[in-house]
Amino acid sequence: MNTLKKTFPFVIEHTIAITFSLLLVFIRYLKTDSFFYLFLIWNLFLACIPYGITLFIHVTKANRFIFWSCFLIWLVFLPNSPYILTDFQHLRTSTISSIWYDVLLILSFAINGLLIGFTSIRMMQSMINERFSKKTTKIIIYTILLLCGFGIYLGRILRWNSWDVLQNPIHLLSDIAKRILFPIQYIDTWAFTLGFGGFLIITYQMLYITKNRY
Repeated sequence: MNTLKKTFPFVIEHTIAITFSLLLVFIRYLKTDSFFYLFLIWNLFLACIPYGITLFIHVTKANRFIFWSCFLIWLVFLPNSPYILTDFQHLRTSTISSIWYDVLLILSFAINGLLIGFTSIRMMQSMINERFSKKTTKIIIYTILLLCGFGIYLGRILRWNSWDVLQNPIHLLSDIAKRILFPIQYIDTWAFTLGFGGFLIITYQMLYITKNRY
């Protein structure tokens, strides 16, 4: 519970960081008269949803049914937090004069999304740890991070989004099932998943160790 209390000051810090990112978008618009990177605002909004869910669970002191219901929704939206890392692909549209500003712009949003997601995961880890052993909780968290890697693949490569769980569940589940049943045919899927999932696990663990060591 102490871990959860320590996360609330991060609301202010995240707000300041997000404001900085929004300011960068506004400045770019003034300089280029282009709305191109406004999609980053939507992506960052989606990245904040898991954080909002974990705050809701904690503030309302949710019972078991509400907790696990919210957990499933949280899990569906969580990949949106690290997903912004893949938005670096849009740098190919940048000009020589704007490339480094655009790097800063996307990096700002990507780091915000990643850290907000990690804060949410840390809170969820604390709440799960109240229900399971530390070892089981760690396994669950690592599995979730790997699932985030898969979620990023579904979003960036297959162009699915979190809302499709409700809007188009049959086709979404079909795409997922094919990759589970025929993993060799979709080796790129699992290479992508392990690559991004492994990166998230290592980064999350490094931040956790650094925070506790210093």
